Amino acid sequence: MDKIKILVVEDEAIIAKNIESKLLKAGYEVVDTVFTGNDAIKSALEKSPDIILLDIKLKGDIGGIEAAEKIKLQKDIPVIFLTSYTDEDTFEKAKLTEPAAYLSKPFNLDELNRIIQLTLFNHSIKKELVETKKRYELAVEAGRTGVWEYIPSDRKTIVDSGFLKLLGLTTEEKSIQINDWTNFVPIEELELVNSKISELISGKSDHYYFEHRIKTKDGQIRWVISKGNLIKEEESNKIKILGTITDITELKETEKKLKHYADDLKRSNTAKDNFFSIIAHDLRNPFHTILGASELLAHYSSDMSIEEIQETAQNIYRAASNVYNLLVNLLEWSRFHTGKIEVKKTQFNLCEIVNQVLELYSEQYERKNISVHTQCDDTCFVYADKYMIESVVRNLVSNAIKFTPSGKSIEVVCKNLNDDFAEFSVKDYGTGIPKEIQQKLFQIDTQISTRGTDQEKGTGLGLVLCKDFIEKNEGTISFESEFGKGSIFRVTIPKK
Repeated sequence: MDKIKILVVEDEAIIAKNIESKLLKAGYEVVDTVFTGNDAIKSALEKSPDIILLDIKLKGDIGGIEAAEKIKLQKDIPVIFLTSYTDEDTFEKAKLTEPAAYLSKPFNLDELNRIIQLTLFNHSIKKELVETKKRYELAVEAGRTGVWEYIPSDRKTIVDSGFLKLLGLTTEEKSIQINDWTNFVPIEELELVNSKISELISGKSDHYYFEHRIKTKDGQIRWVISKGNLIKEEESNKIKILGTITDITELKETEKKLKHYADDLKRSNTAKDNFFSIIAHDLRNPFHTILGASELLAHYSSDMSIEEIQETAQNIYRAASNVYNLLVNLLEWSRFHTGKIEVKKTQFNLCEIVNQVLELYSEQYERKNISVHTQCDDTCFVYADKYMIESVVRNLVSNAIKFTPSGKSIEVVCKNLNDDFAEFSVKDYGTGIPKEIQQKLFQIDTQISTRGTDQEKGTGLGLVLCKDFIEKNEGTISFESEFGKGSIFRVTIPKK
C-alpha cells in the first residue's frame, strides 16, 4: 500500500521539523516542508499531496487562509489548519475555505494520526458523495427512478413502478391523481411542493429542481430530489408535466455524519484549548504564593516571630505540594494520552495498594486531625495494571482528605463484589459536591476545582485521570454526593 503523502506548511522551523518527525514516525510520507504561503501553493500543485498541514497564520505576503483558497481553486486536497490561538474573525475567514479540520498546537502523535485518518475518511466520503450525487442526477435525468406524468387538460396522472416503490404503494394503487400523491408530502413542506407544481401548470415556470421530504405509506420519512419539466406537444399544443423523484436519504444521512464528525473535531479542539488554559492558570497561582512567601522570608525573617516564620513556611510547603500533585497528574495524563503508558495487567492484592497509599498520606490526614476507618478484605485480588490502580487510589484518597474538615472521618472499603469484580470505595463527610458541578466532574475542558477545607487547590484533573485509567482496565467509576454532607466514590476492578 502506498504511503499517505503529506505537505507540511509551518513558518517556525523547529515546529515544522517536529511535525515532520511525528509524521515519519507514524509511517506517512512527507513530500515537502515549506515555510511560506507561496511555496505552499507551488508545492501543492506540483506534488499533489493527499493532505496539507497548514499553519493558519503564516508570515509573509500570503497567509495560511489565502494559500488554502488558492490551492482549493486548482486542487481538491484536504487542508488541516494548524493553530495555537485563533480569534473569531480569523476563524470565520478560515471557515470559508472549508478546511477538513483544525488542530491546536501543541499536539501529540496520537492526535495528529487520529485527525489525519479521520480527514482521509471524511474526504473519501465527500468524493463518494459527489460521485453518488452525479449518479443520482443521471438517474433522474434518464428516468430510472420514480417517474410521474401529469396532463392538466385531462387531469390525468401516470406513475411508474419506481414511483410507487418510493411511496410504498402497490401496483393496484397505481391510479392516483396528482392531488393524491401530494398527500405523501409532510405538511410543513406541502406548500413548497404545491407551489412548484402550480408554477409549472400556470406557465410561470418551465422547470423545477429541489430537495424535499416525502412520507411513505408506512409512515417513513425519506429525502428526495424532485425534478419537473413543462413539455409542450407541437402537434396538439397540449402541455404536460414530466416529473421525477429520486431517493437521496442515504446521501442526507452521510452529510449528517460528516457534520457530526466536524462538530466533534471542533469540540475536541475547544476542550483541549480550555484544558490547557485551566492548567496554566492553576500552575501560575501556587507560584505566586511561593514567590511571595519566600521573598518575605528572604527580606524580613529577622523581624518575624518563630510562629510567623513557621506559618510562612507552611504556606510555601502547601503551595509547592499543590504544584507537585498537579504536575504528577499532568505527567501521567500526558503519558497516557500519548501512548507512553502501556496497560500491563497482573494479579495483585488490592488491599496492599490501599494500605500503602494510606501510609503515604498519613502525615496529611493526621495533621488535619482526620480519622481514617478501613475495612479491607485481604482476599481481594484484582487483575489490572498495578501502576494505574495505585494512581486511582492515590487521587481518590487525596481528594477525600482535601475536602474533609478537621475532626471528621474518612471510610475506606475494599471488598469482593462477586466472582468477576472487586470494589474500592472512599467515603468522606466533608464539603460534598454542588449539583451543578456533578455532571461535569469527569470533563477535562471544564474548570470544576474548588478549594479544600485547608485551602488546598487542584484542577479536577485527578478525577479525569481516574476515569481514563479505570476504563482502560475495563472497570467502572461512580460517585454519590450531597453538598454540605460529603461524597462517596466507588471503583470496580476486574478480578480476572
